[in-house]
Amino acid sequence: MSERLEELKIIAQTCTNDERIYEIVSSVAQMSDDELSQFRTKVISYFMTKNSPEDKEAYRFYRILLEDQNAKKVLEFYEEIKNNSNNSI
Repeated sequence: MSERLEELKIIAQTCTNDERIYEIVSSVAQMSDDELSQFRTKVISYFMTKNSPEDKEAYRFYRILLEDQNAKKVLEFYEEIKNNSNNSI
């Protein structure tokens, strides 16, 4: 499995435990191409001068979400995880 796919699955798993992350992913997944472009520009501008480990990790998170429809892919993995956990109950 590719490293990027593994990262997307980790984000999806995190969504099951952290509503804030889920809300971010969900919001990004619903953005139009124009909104994504504008948001990407804002993210880059915001993190340009940030250097803490937390900021670097947050920037990496947003960078991953904002490329190649990854937010939508994360939501698909999230649904799979939720369905699998419901089926195992």
